[in-house]
Amino acid sequence: MRLILAGGGTGGHLFPALAIAETLKANFPSSEVLFVGTKRGIESRLIPQTGFPIKFVSARGIMRTGIMNSIRAGMEIPVGVIQSFKIINEFKPDFVLGVGGYASAPTLIAALILNIETGIQEQNSVMGVANRMLSKFVNKIFVSWENTSPSTPPEKTFLVGNPVRPDLFRIQPTQDETEKFKILIFGGSKGANSLNLGMIEHLDQLRSIASKIKIVHQTGADFVIKVRKAYEQAGIEADVREFITDMGTYYAWADLVVCRAGASSLAEITATGKPAIVVPFPFAAEDHQTKNALWLENHHAVRMVGDSELKSGVLIFKILELIKNPSEIKTMAENAAKLGRPNAARAIVLEILKNQRLAA
Repeated sequence: MRLILAGGGTGGHLFPALAIAETLKANFPSSEVLFVGTKRGIESRLIPQTGFPIKFVSARGIMRTGIMNSIRAGMEIPVGVIQSFKIINEFKPDFVLGVGGYASAPTLIAALILNIETGIQEQNSVMGVANRMLSKFVNKIFVSWENTSPSTPPEKTFLVGNPVRPDLFRIQPTQDETEKFKILIFGGSKGANSLNLGMIEHLDQLRSIASKIKIVHQTGADFVIKVRKAYEQAGIEADVREFITDMGTYYAWADLVVCRAGASSLAEITATGKPAIVVPFPFAAEDHQTKNALWLENHHAVRMVGDSELKSGVLIFKILELIKNPSEIKTMAENAAKLGRPNAARAIVLEILKNQRLAA
């Protein structure tokens, strides 16, 4: 089996693709995987570290990026398609899967023209613009949520969940002799400024329990020093980092997760059965993060805080509320686990292989 995984740009697109690649190699070691991305995306930094090969094409966003950038993006589409022709002809894939992100569209367009079997993997409850257009032509559509909008042809649509990295399940929970309440905070691969500020500007509310909590906080590059200093001044034990690579260790460690409501983060929360407070990014396309989070909140698996509420200290209030209600945390964890789809990557791999020789 030779598989191209096209897309990236952000961790939300890239990490599901990595989960699919690792699952395929673990179960079918003779398979070959090639990533196709852009040099501007997170994939250009992370994929070389994994050992998987990667090729780059020219692509950029068209929607909501300004007139001049949209013009440049339109001019880059044929260039990206031509580059994709060359990549596909050299690699000779059996299947091309687009995972969203700028590189996904030109690579899939080239694969469709070359009559290669194709598919898309949609992480969110509201399908992205490129995936909406491509869904009409690809062979398989893998969705993560019930009632994904817009609806797609049922005969080629598979509700599998959003793939999560296998390393999340390799780490066993560790015993903490201090028995402190442990909170993991992160805002995606680049951090989230409003989430960072929503914590550090109201740390005085945590002073009364400072000796009873531990925090690991991923801030992104711009806020590391400021956030670290704020925790030190508040007397709160905190490990403040720009980026966390071994998320499995920290999911296993945490008693509570605080994060954005990106599709990958929510998939990881449910797959690992972690209670969480989620803060949807207010400028996500069609407000899909809020829609993702509402579905989980309605199933009593998470609590949601609006981004506009962060300035008033609502986030800290909800953290304190949950710390005081361990039974509520337990219920949230149980509900999250019930909604998790930890085998999403395997389901996608097996469906891709169904029409391939390895599936026989």
